[in-house]
Amino acid sequence: MQSLRSRQVHLDFHTSELMPAVGSAFDAKQFQKALKLGHVNSITIFAKCHHSWSYYPTKAGMKHPTLKTDLLGRQIAACHEIGVRCPIYVTVGWSANDAEKHPEWCARKKDGTLHTCNFDVTATPDTPKPIVSWKFLCPSGAYRKLILAQTRELCTAYDVDGLFYDICFGPAVCYCDTCRAGMAKAGVDIENESAVKDYTRNKWVDFMRACRAVIHERHPDATVFFNGGAGMDTPQAVLDNQTHLELEDLPTTWGGYDKFPMRARYLRRQGKPYLAMSGKFHTMWGEFGGFKHPDAIRYEAASMVAYGASCSFGDQAHPSGAMDLDTYRNIGVGYSFVRKIEKYGIGATPLASLAMIAGTGPGRAADAMAHAEGVSAMLLEAQRDVEVVEPGDDLSRFQTVILPGSRFLTAESAAHLKDYVRRGGSLLVLGESVLAKDKDELLFDIGGEYLGPAAYKEDYLALGPVLGKGLVQSPFLNYTAAIRVKPAGGRVLAAIHEPYFDRTYGHYCSHQNTPNRLEPAAHAGALQKGRIVFLAHGLGKMYHEHGARLHRDVFINALDRLHTRPLLRTCLPSSGRATLVTQPRQKRHVVHLLYAPPLKRGRCLVIEDLPPLYDVPVAVRVPEKIARVRLPLTGKSLPFKVRNGVLETVVPEVHVHQMLVLEWGK
Repeated sequence: MQSLRSRQVHLDFHTSELMPAVGSAFDAKQFQKALKLGHVNSITIFAKCHHSWSYYPTKAGMKHPTLKTDLLGRQIAACHEIGVRCPIYVTVGWSANDAEKHPEWCARKKDGTLHTCNFDVTATPDTPKPIVSWKFLCPSGAYRKLILAQTRELCTAYDVDGLFYDICFGPAVCYCDTCRAGMAKAGVDIENESAVKDYTRNKWVDFMRACRAVIHERHPDATVFFNGGAGMDTPQAVLDNQTHLELEDLPTTWGGYDKFPMRARYLRRQGKPYLAMSGKFHTMWGEFGGFKHPDAIRYEAASMVAYGASCSFGDQAHPSGAMDLDTYRNIGVGYSFVRKIEKYGIGATPLASLAMIAGTGPGRAADAMAHAEGVSAMLLEAQRDVEVVEPGDDLSRFQTVILPGSRFLTAESAAHLKDYVRRGGSLLVLGESVLAKDKDELLFDIGGEYLGPAAYKEDYLALGPVLGKGLVQSPFLNYTAAIRVKPAGGRVLAAIHEPYFDRTYGHYCSHQNTPNRLEPAAHAGALQKGRIVFLAHGLGKMYHEHGARLHRDVFINALDRLHTRPLLRTCLPSSGRATLVTQPRQKRHVVHLLYAPPLKRGRCLVIEDLPPLYDVPVAVRVPEKIARVRLPLTGKSLPFKVRNGVLETVVPEVHVHQMLVLEWGK
């Protein structure tokens, strides 16, 4: 497979038939100038867009009606002339004119209605159209044949670096006529939704394999990615058929800056190259004339490298085919910085003695992501570097494993964790993660007896001296009450105080929640037995939804009781991020420090203020004898000392991003 390039652009070109003179302003030299301004070494370009139009002389598909040139071919030639890689984009799940001309190709619900995204099937031509509004198509029957035919055309006509298929794997079930016939032939009971989901997933996997077979027959080294197939719940059969992974995440409007690190840490387990994809837009895809400030692009790109990913930023080309040079000047600010740091991060192996089993795989609980993202956010804000693993992984290198709060383990999968604890590991278990997925019983000996789910909607936590260090001693509110576990041999670290009653029209007190009872409940708020600490609340989900610092502080105090030998420690503000990676071939470890606090502006998160941090302490616990500590961005070496196996130094300044390189050997 061709290697992924480090500085990519995803050049959207979804262009309506109403646009005149499409591609008429394309100029190879101007196109190349834009790429050079942006320090771009790979760009995804369009063969077929969401409007169903193709941008090359296709016989299988439909060429855009106002396009008078082979735009795709000219872009490929311009890229290859200056050594830029150019994967080719083909839409799958959204294809507007195909859907109108061939309604039988559309994905359908069980009742025969269309699967859509923000689409009003009763709208008139004059009805205002919401953003991101499309009908879903199903990659089966004649529509599948069309995509394969266009793939074959592209592979025959051009020197193909790779293919990018978009809008894949949704919706989860389809009952179109072709799928119904296929399910009948395969003996699938269409009344069994689980069986229909399995059939739909297998249909997509078969489609992936068919596309790859066509591509690799002529271009065996080409990359192939099916977008939508790089999530934390993506089935393994889908991941196996990706040559690499593209982690699409526009943090300004798609859920913030804390989603990517956890996803990157989880998907790197696949052993495939991966890139992170953001956008040049203020908001998201399809925003003509929108600009993200270059400071934000620089921060996002540095964060991608810090978490081992190649970089990609989305752009939307003007229908004329001319490139917007200001866009590439902005991207160039980020990518000129990436050129300085990429060799210290992309593809590097993370080093951590702390792990989290996210519980977000296929078949996950409905609230699993909220629990995992909340725990991940608390760790990021406390600069506790973590790897994301599965129950059956080798856990021997981790001092502590976190179970974040959702209910996902079986007795069989918990047995591996029990063995891990017997061998000297430790567990921090939150909320319902202590319970078996399929029955109401405790999976671990936490020194307690399970009484049942919460009796009230909310409750209060009173901390003992261990968890309460530096925190309030009064009972404080939990927005979701804990499961009830009665102490039975375990050390009680926190007590529960229940409210007098749940708030109803018949029973209420003041504006919000009911006050706490003065006496503690029979069940505990936190227990410890041996190397297992149990926190009865789903603090991760609560933090994800409410963001109370007090909940984060309780979590960190509990973690510190178990995780006493972190590989990286530093002290940054809560918006600071820190990660440690290793590059054994280069005989070095690298600490990445990031700081750029996102600010809420309207519906967007904005990176604007970039205050420098001074005299940042860093402590690293590694087995190698470190010979030199240096800052590659400045060329300066730093003094350091080693105490009890921990290297300590002070970084003079962190402005957006700083790297600390620890070298061993000659």
